[in-house]
Amino acid sequence: MIEKIENIYAKKKEGLNERRVAEKVGQSGMDDFARYLRSPWRIIWSNFLAGIFRGLGFVIGATVVLAVAVYVLVQILGNIPVVGEFFQWVGGFVKDIQSGAETLKSIGR
Repeated sequence: MIEKIENIYAKKKEGLNERRVAEKVGQSGMDDFARYLRSPWRIIWSNFLAGIFRGLGFVIGATVVLAVAVYVLVQILGNIPVVGEFFQWVGGFVKDIQSGAETLKSIGR
């Protein structure tokens, strides 16, 4: 008789623990994560978008770093005869490209 009561109590306690675990999982957002993992198209789409934005960030960052590097090198090495001429040419080339882009914008292309 005591064993039956202990079994009933253990099952009841086990059920309470299961409910608590289910509540905690729901509160922690793990159910959303599980739903995400069950949908392969959602995973593909989110990784696709992440890749696009990583690539875009890389291109923008590299452009800024290279522009600053060329500007600094032109300012520092502009007075050295051989190297300075090359960097002045690069600086002029960049300015020509910028003015050409502005011309295209004003034309409407």
